[in-house]
This record gives sequence, structure tokens and C-alpha cells, in this order.
Amino acid sequence: MKTPRKASGSIMRKYYQLILVIVCFVSIVTLLIYRHEYYRLRYVLEVLNFFGKPGLSEIEFCGPGFNATMLSEIVRNTSMGVRETPPLFQQIDDNFYSYSSFLRSYQKYEKLSPMRAHNIDTIVVGRAHIKPNFRCNIWLEDTDKPKVGRFSFEVVSEPINDYSLYVFQCYLNKDLGKPKGVSFYVNDYNINPIHAPIIKVIQVNTKRKLRESASIRFVNNIVPAICVIPNQVPLVSRDSFIEFLVFHHMMGVNHFTIYDSMISEDIIRRLNLLPSDITQWDIQFFPLNYPYVFAKSYSIVRNAIELDCLFRHFRLDKEETNKASHAMVLSWDEFLVPRVHSNIKAVIDDYDPTRKLRTIVIKPLLFCLNQEIDSNTEIGYPDIMRKSHYYMTPQIMKSVYIRNLDSMSVFEDIYNLTSASKVAPLEIIAAQKYTECRDPKAYHPSGLGYNETQMQVFQHKFEGAMLRFGQSLVSDKIYRLYRSGQIWEKTHNEFVRDML
Repeated sequence: MKTPRKASGSIMRKYYQLILVIVCFVSIVTLLIYRHEYYRLRYVLEVLNFFGKPGLSEIEFCGPGFNATMLSEIVRNTSMGVRETPPLFQQIDDNFYSYSSFLRSYQKYEKLSPMRAHNIDTIVVGRAHIKPNFRCNIWLEDTDKPKVGRFSFEVVSEPINDYSLYVFQCYLNKDLGKPKGVSFYVNDYNINPIHAPIIKVIQVNTKRKLRESASIRFVNNIVPAICVIPNQVPLVSRDSFIEFLVFHHMMGVNHFTIYDSMISEDIIRRLNLLPSDITQWDIQFFPLNYPYVFAKSYSIVRNAIELDCLFRHFRLDKEETNKASHAMVLSWDEFLVPRVHSNIKAVIDDYDPTRKLRTIVIKPLLFCLNQEIDSNTEIGYPDIMRKSHYYMTPQIMKSVYIRNLDSMSVFEDIYNLTSASKVAPLEIIAAQKYTECRDPKAYHPSGLGYNETQMQVFQHKFEGAMLRFGQSLVSDKIYRLYRSGQIWEKTHNEFVRDML
């Protein structure tokens, strides 16, 4: 009788152990599920803390209390920033400064020309009255010693204030490897060339691939790009910064390359707070250093930037997605304003339907920020919408050029931009410049422009083309975010460069 009782007690203990194991297992699974749900909820709360509560309007989706961890992730994965080799002015000697170099003869070891197997073009700004006399070295991958190249040069601009724009060419007749850099030094055998600065080369395509349906033209085939440079007086307010990007984005431009060394990291971070589905733009920042006095060399530096802009966009085949078909250079205070059409793409499609023009010349109009505000405009509109008269003052005005990259089948076509050019009439489009109008011959320490009495002397004409886009601008999501203080806390007379 004792043996069965022992067996029964042993069975009960096994059942208790099994139940404990099951309870323990269920507890562990429940704990894991709870932990998983907890972290999901915590992640959702972080996102809500960053973007705002569901159902809020676009102007409320991000506030001053954003999460730093989320911000760092966005900045880390940003599409904006320096993604390519930046152009920088480097001194060759006292009279010449190199800017950027492009390798245009290297075809991935395929179809190399027996003559000038490697040809490197370097954009150079220098004195107009001095003839370049240099030697050059080409630095190859996987080698520490350079190969001596052959030097030549071309003058690609008329002299401006004793400055000219050059293209220094350094080439090899034999394929000795893939070039990675080039250096120029004075043609003097007493000078050691090893100390000359090395410029990293950027590979470009020697030919631009055409579309298979090149005979069929649609407005959607037009992909304009803008390269932005500082104003001649290198100050840009935050209002002007946002207004420029938003307005030209409304005009159909999604690609911006900004050449400005004073753009701070704070600007890049805050622009990245905007979701890509709202902006739908691609912005590249490049620093810009000045080799000479900025006011005297501004025009020639602008020419150098335009050439760099064309070189960089030409290196990308048209078959690739969303690569620029047209490129132009604008400063922060210049706006391309259509008269009849709704955007720049429609203007190009209508004015050049066959895409044969190499250059479309846009006439400039000067709108003085120190002129009276048009009382008929809306109070909430920005100044560019409330200045409705352009003036004829002694200030020097230069045209804006829209360069058609699709008309350039080979790289050498970039050096012949005036082969097929045409001036667009003001009835179609104009380059409207918004700046303080002042006497260029008179110096004032505070930089004040003409007063109201002096402004009345100059002839002026009404132009209300910009007013057409006033409501669209102030209703734009990005502009509303900025005006509401969600991107920057709004203060008056605050300059972008004050953020450095």
C-alpha cells in the first residue's frame, strides 16, 4: 500500500513542475512581448515629439523641442551636404589660382585616343596681362611618383578688371594608369615641383548620350538646375534664402548647387527637418573662397563657377534619372520670373521647342529694395512681391544665361556657348534683381542706398509679373513653416551669416 502512495506523490510533483515550467515560459514570452511593445510605443512617442501630433497642419509638424537623436539620424542620412569633390581656389603662383580639375579623356580604359590619352582640364582665374608659363604633373592611382604631363592653356573669357578665366590643360600621350590628381608649377627647373598643390580630378564624360526618342520633345524632358552664388554684396537674409529656394522650386527647379562658404551647418540641419516628400529638391553645398578682393573679382569668379557648374552637370549622362538638361547661375537676389507661363520649364519648351539653342539670354531688371512699397499689394507678402517698379540706375546689370546641356554632344561644346544663342524678350521672362540701389562711385560706411528723393530722379516702370505668384508663395508648405518660426525663430534683420 505504501508504494502506490509514493508513486502518486511523485506524479503530483511532476505535474507541479510542469505547471511551473509553463508559467515561467508564459511569463518570459509575456515579458518579451511587453518589452517589444514598450519600445514600439517609446519610438512612436519620440516620433510624435519630433514631428508633432497626428492631424496637425504642416506648419506645426516640427517645433523647437525636437529630439536630438532623431535629428542626428536625419542629418546622417541627409541628401544635402558636400557629396562631391568641392572646388577650391588654390594658389599656383602670385598671379594664378586653380579652382577645379576634370578628367575628360579617360574612358575606363576603353577607346582611348592614341593622342592625349588623358586630358585634364583645370579652371583657373589669373591676371589678364600675364601669359601662363607652367609645367604640370599628373598623379596616378597606386603610385607615389607623378608623371610629367604636357601643358597648354586656353583663355575662355574676356578680361574683367585685369582678370581672365583660363582652362589649363595637362595631358599624357600614353595610357599609364588612371589619373587621380594634377599639379602645376612654374616653368623653372630650380623649383622643386613636389611642393606644388595637388588638385583632385573629377571624371567626366567626353560625350553626352542622347535619348533614343530625341526627335520627340516634351516639357517633362526639361530638367533645369540652378547654381547659386553669393550676392555682389555678400550678405543674404534668412528671408531671402528661403524665398529664393521656394520660389524657384515653384518654377520647376529641383536641383540646386550652392557655392557659398558662409552657409552654416545649422542651415543644413534645419533644412533637413523638412521631409523629402514636402521639399522634393536636391541641394548640394560647396564652399567658396576668394583668391582676390571679392568686389573686384566678383564677375570673373562668377564665370569660374558657371564653368564648374557646366562641367559637373555634363559629367552625368542624360539617360540617368533626373539629370539636368539646362543649367544657369543665379545669385541670391536674382529671380527668374515668367510673364505668361507658370514655370521655367514651360518657358523653355515654348521658346525653344526643338532644343537647338545653346544659350537663352535673360535680360535683367533692377528692383530697388529701398523703393517705396506698392500699396496695392498684400501686407503679408514678402518684399520681392511688394516692389513693383524696376529702375534704370547707374548700377551695372548683367544678363542671366540658361545653358542647354542637351545641345552639347561633346565636352568641347562647353567652350562654345555662344554658337547658338538668343535673347528672350521681356514679354516672356526676365531676371529680376532685388537689391539696395546705391551710387557705385560713392562709399558710405553703413552701406545706405539712395533715399526717396534721389530715387525719384531715376526712370522707372511698373512690372507686376511677380505679383502673379504671391499667393502661391505664401501658401507654400515650406514657406509657411519658415514664417511660422518652425524652421528658425523669427527675428528681424537677422542674416544667415550671423549663425556661424
